[in-house]
Amino acid sequence: VGEETGETSNILAQLATFFEEEVGRATENLTSVIEPVIMLIIGAAVGFFAISMVQPMYSMLGGL
Repeated sequence: VGEETGETSNILAQLATFFEEEVGRATENLTSVIEPVIMLIIGAAVGFFAISMVQPMYSMLGGL
């Protein structure tokens, strides 16, 4: 169709814009899903680290 009317460059530019917007939306959706998961993982790691530091202290105090 674009070749017949001489509008190939315009049609390709519109397609490029469409796909760029689609990739942007997909990236945004993926980011909004991954962000809370990463926060939970980091929170669990920090909690594990804190417990691993405090637990031996309580054990030593219990032995006194």
